[in-house]
Amino acid sequence: MDNCSSDGTEALLAEYQANPGTVDVRIIIEADEGQTAAINRGFGMATGDIICWLNTDEYYADGALARVVKFFAEHPEIDVVFGDSEFVDEAGVLVKRKREYFFSESMLLYYGCFIPSCATFTRRRIIDSGIVLNPEFRVTMDFDWYVRIAKAGSLFEHVPETLASFTWHGANISATQAERRRHERRLIQDRYSGVGGGARFRTFIYEGMRYFWIGVRLLRRAIG
Repeated sequence: MDNCSSDGTEALLAEYQANPGTVDVRIIIEADEGQTAAINRGFGMATGDIICWLNTDEYYADGALARVVKFFAEHPEIDVVFGDSEFVDEAGVLVKRKREYFFSESMLLYYGCFIPSCATFTRRRIIDSGIVLNPEFRVTMDFDWYVRIAKAGSLFEHVPETLASFTWHGANISATQAERRRHERRLIQDRYSGVGGGARFRTFIYEGMRYFWIGVRLLRRAIG
């Protein structure tokens, strides 16, 4: 799904189209209503049982898809699988590894979206149930989506392997739209936390819970 980019995407993907026995690529290059709408359109076009997406400058680790397929086959009760990810620079050099440990709805809501979208895979039944991305969100659409999936009772599981890489170059949406990101995150917390009271009280609770989960994560990292 390409919003008329000028970075050579079409020529690059044409190389894959020339080898249909290896990768079957469908390309749509046209103006769209933004990233969230484009991903939802991709959801609607997808035909497989396992759904995932990559944003610009993200890519899967070797063997990641086979590992995810195997995990889902062995755990039919699991709805969402997420793994670890790596941050690399524009030359592909490792900047840092983003390691996760377990899933908690509370940690997701208050610590923030620790689930890397590039290393996350969901069963089609989630899409078929009507839980898709909310166009209201331009930066934290994945955060909102995961919260709603969790609220619906779906089961998440972490796979302790690096499944994807994210290229950090300073022009990423999370960096250039930091204020919008903070606004959307607060909106999601207000909408789904169930915390009442005034804005200051809610902020106090949110921050308290965030620091609690920071502590839990630091402790978990310390014990391996």
